[in-house]
Amino acid sequence: MLKIAIDRGGTFTDIYAVIDDKQVITKKILSESPLYEDPNSYGVQLILDEMGATLDDIEWIRFGTTVATNALLERKGVDLTFVVTKGFRDILEIRYQNRADLFALDIKKPQPLYKEVIEVDERVIPKGSDFEVLQPLQEVPKPKHKHVAVMFLHSYGFDEHEKRIKEILREFDVTVSSEVIPLQKAIDRADTTVVDAYLTPVVQEYVQKILKNLDKQKNIYFIKSDGGLCKPEEFRGINALLSGPAGGVVALSSIYDGVPLIGFDMGGTSTDVSRYDGKVELKMSDEVAGCYIHYPMVDIHTVAAGGGSRLFEKEGMLVVGPESSGSDPGPVCYGRGGELSISDANAVTGRLEPDFLPKVFGKSGKEPLDIAAACSAFMPLAKKLGKAIEEIALGFIDVANEHMANAIKEITIKKGYDPKEHTLCVFGGAGGQHAVGVARKLGIKKILIHRHSGILSAVGIAYADIKTERIAMASGNLEEDFAKLEAGSERYQKYRSLFVRFKGTNTSLEVPYENYKEHFLKRYKQVFGFVPVGEIEIESIKVTLIKPTAKPKRPKIAAGTVEPVKMGRVYFDEGWQEVPIFNELKAGATIQGPALIALEHSMVVLDQKSRASINEYGDILIEVEHAEQRVIQEAKLSLLANRFEFIAKKMGDILQKSAKSVNIKERADFSCAIFDPDGNLIVNAPHIPVHLGSMSSVVKAIIAKGYKNATYITNAPYEGGSHLPDITVATPYIEDGKTLLWVASRGHHADIGGSVPGSMPPFSKFLHEEGTIIESFAVVEEGVFAEEILRSIFESAGARNIEDNISDIKAQIAANMEGIRSLLPLKEELSWFFRAIKEVSARSVRSFFASLQAASAEDYLDNGAKVALQVYKKNGKVVFDFSNSSPQLLSNQNAPFAVLRSAVLYALRVILQRDIPLNDGILQDIEIIAPKGTLLNPDKELAVVGGNVTTSQRIVDVIFKAFKVAAASQGCMNNVIFGNERFGYYETIAGGAGATPQAHGASGVHTHMTNTKITDVEVMESRFPVMIEKFALRNGSGGEGKYRGGDGVERIYRFLEPVEVSLLTERRSFAPYGLYGGKEGKRGENYLVRDGKTYNLGGKVHFFAKEGDKLIVKTPGGGGWGTTQ
Repeated sequence: MLKIAIDRGGTFTDIYAVIDDKQVITKKILSESPLYEDPNSYGVQLILDEMGATLDDIEWIRFGTTVATNALLERKGVDLTFVVTKGFRDILEIRYQNRADLFALDIKKPQPLYKEVIEVDERVIPKGSDFEVLQPLQEVPKPKHKHVAVMFLHSYGFDEHEKRIKEILREFDVTVSSEVIPLQKAIDRADTTVVDAYLTPVVQEYVQKILKNLDKQKNIYFIKSDGGLCKPEEFRGINALLSGPAGGVVALSSIYDGVPLIGFDMGGTSTDVSRYDGKVELKMSDEVAGCYIHYPMVDIHTVAAGGGSRLFEKEGMLVVGPESSGSDPGPVCYGRGGELSISDANAVTGRLEPDFLPKVFGKSGKEPLDIAAACSAFMPLAKKLGKAIEEIALGFIDVANEHMANAIKEITIKKGYDPKEHTLCVFGGAGGQHAVGVARKLGIKKILIHRHSGILSAVGIAYADIKTERIAMASGNLEEDFAKLEAGSERYQKYRSLFVRFKGTNTSLEVPYENYKEHFLKRYKQVFGFVPVGEIEIESIKVTLIKPTAKPKRPKIAAGTVEPVKMGRVYFDEGWQEVPIFNELKAGATIQGPALIALEHSMVVLDQKSRASINEYGDILIEVEHAEQRVIQEAKLSLLANRFEFIAKKMGDILQKSAKSVNIKERADFSCAIFDPDGNLIVNAPHIPVHLGSMSSVVKAIIAKGYKNATYITNAPYEGGSHLPDITVATPYIEDGKTLLWVASRGHHADIGGSVPGSMPPFSKFLHEEGTIIESFAVVEEGVFAEEILRSIFESAGARNIEDNISDIKAQIAANMEGIRSLLPLKEELSWFFRAIKEVSARSVRSFFASLQAASAEDYLDNGAKVALQVYKKNGKVVFDFSNSSPQLLSNQNAPFAVLRSAVLYALRVILQRDIPLNDGILQDIEIIAPKGTLLNPDKELAVVGGNVTTSQRIVDVIFKAFKVAAASQGCMNNVIFGNERFGYYETIAGGAGATPQAHGASGVHTHMTNTKITDVEVMESRFPVMIEKFALRNGSGGEGKYRGGDGVERIYRFLEPVEVSLLTERRSFAPYGLYGGKEGKRGENYLVRDGKTYNLGGKVHFFAKEGDKLIVKTPGGGGWGTTQ
């Protein structure tokens, strides 16, 4: 009998057929061809014709496809209506309000998939472990479109309203969120439901076309994103998005021998990496084609590094990607006038041998690979850098290998696994050229290249089982919960698991149901390196139902020795070498590197420190020895920059996942960075701008006071702090009495005492009113954590949630320790790298300001205080002179000098619009002047909490105005703080971005010095005594112009118990200005609604809210640019 597995990709369709477990037939055909309508049925017929068989001879056919992904990429789903709870029509336009690119001047947001939004008057809120219906479902307007996606707030636990709307709209195709993914978080559920409704009709149309062409064959299955098979009618938009790639992950099971595997699939534009250790590892969320999906899917991490990744030299660094030359015109060596790419680097170093590759290149599509063209394309770089083209090409290959090694670290090191303990399993057309280099970077000693590596996803589909994942929120009775999920699963194997977390946190880990506490604590320690003290809770439950299928047996190949068919020349670290080229595989044969192995669709490169052997199934097994690598300086700089940034991001991951507070966990109000021995910022993760430039001031202040081998803590603005709630933890690494580096992490703590809950009093005049002041001291010394000292400090200032403070500080310390551990292997490179990377940034700034003309600008805070800037050159430096700004204030909008420094650093990085590291090299030739005793350099005893969150925004607007790059953005973080004796809560709210000379401003997004997320409404309402009645765009609030300013938002709170409320907001008096004829954006507005009366609160206020009071915050729009004529 025939077993056929087919994987349809965007370019090729791969077919893997097994006949009676004795013979394998493979095919690779075009996915689009004038010869046939459907590549799937055509491929099946090819196999049948070759075997002289009919459909009756087929045991089963299985399909994988990229049809859902392609429809999403090309936005070719169905016309869709989105139905949502009243007040939340823009939930998927605002989402979490943060911008994807921290340094983007023109912020780009993905367009919604739906074409119509209907708001329905219904409302449910959580009440203890149950729910209260505040507003029963009212009349539903008739949608304009046949396909409808529905998401009502809290329907994960109360689904009656969503069930009811399906009945009301029974003549429509309705998809409801409580059936798609019944988990808490309205944004995530809405994202997923809309994607499912948008794609499912397209997916099912595709399925029906296949069924029509194979109408006599009943055993047809499709592989889903979770790596399991389903029946045709169960194949939907939401489970089809990773259908093709999932096959590659499942294929790892066919070669698993107890040693964990890393899947390494390198194609033309990107590389997918995955991990397998006896089971397919899943993740619950991902971004696909600019859309966010929250559904079980194979854990694949993708990096933009493939054969088509373009090559650049920028400021003395070799840069690979993320831009791609695509397949047409493709790399230069394709002979179609393409762009310099990784394939060209492989070509000029001899890693691609034209004689063994298909002649499908050139304008005729019948020519061989054009090595000469690739060599010519490298010549301008060779002249500029004064190096041979092959040296430069090898440097680019090494940089690309570093990108791919970092991708593998994401699925191993960041999850507590050591890559050295894995075998690297390589597939994809370009993987064989890079496998040895990538493995060596990770310390991996064994590589496996599957016999059918060119079609491995199709192979994996043949080995998949029928599988279903069912998920639900946990209630008080787990056995009842599981019984509901397992209904109708009598013929399946059942695997129960739980998503468990520490109470009050939001990072859950999936663990087996049996002995779940033990499993959770062990896994937590493995991932984060420590286990905090605290109560654990079950967030949700999952049942995996599996029906195993018969697996094809792998046919064996003939044994024998192999001989080279010719000799070639490959450039390695040691120079050019003559190498044998093999194109025949025999079981038992061995090949000592250096050598090339020509496979059907790719080349495998062995260097002199690697050795290949062929197993009985025709797989290539490569043993990799350790070898020192010699790289040119331009490549070395890029390699180390990538490694340092990865480490800084990893610090941030540890901090966010192990912190307890909503501020760090949900809102991501934290930053991590690495510094040189003198405290200069070297590398940061892309976190919060206002933190990044000022943290170096903290490190320098600690150095100036004197320090030892300990971890220090401070929040004092006069020691480099931004405001008191931002607590910085800094740690030096000292070896033999010499400091090699510093690491630091800063987190915003929701309450550190002071006169009001949330520690951000609107009318503070002096620093001590804003909470506890922590002057730098050793919080960890000789392994001892000074917990009692910290507790007494917080207690003395009346902090309202000391347990969260302590827990988050421990998480910051853990992040620092992780940073130092990860940096130690690089310590021999530190001194050179610190100097070189700062010079890269400094050189870029010097180039930008070479033709600087004097510039100036000013603007005013709502209280009339002036921020004034003059920019000019003096003594070889560019001076940012704020001397004409107002004197210091007897209020809290004074900005510490460290905040001013952060704002200048951030603004310069944005204005440069160059992908350079954000480090203190940017300020090397910059002088910042702000006289002591002025608004931007106040005396140490004065209040500053508003300077960090309002004045900092105005500084950036003024710099942008001086350089004529953008109209004013909302100019505020819109700080809302409320709480009582039980809790304190703080959030910032998005607004409109200013328009630029080339683009409209973005709406409902954070700009400039902050990028914190907003807490999901369902999480917020389940944790705090508040109801969010509305969170929507404030349409028309952006300034008119040739390019419009972005719109602000409107957010309405209803308090469910008495709380103290503080508002610290700007642009309530002076509107965000437009430029060059663009109109100003609307001012922000704050209102209190009490007992039917409305009160204007102004920009800064502190009041006591009663139960039932409403707070309305309308944030400013951005200014417009240019006239509309």
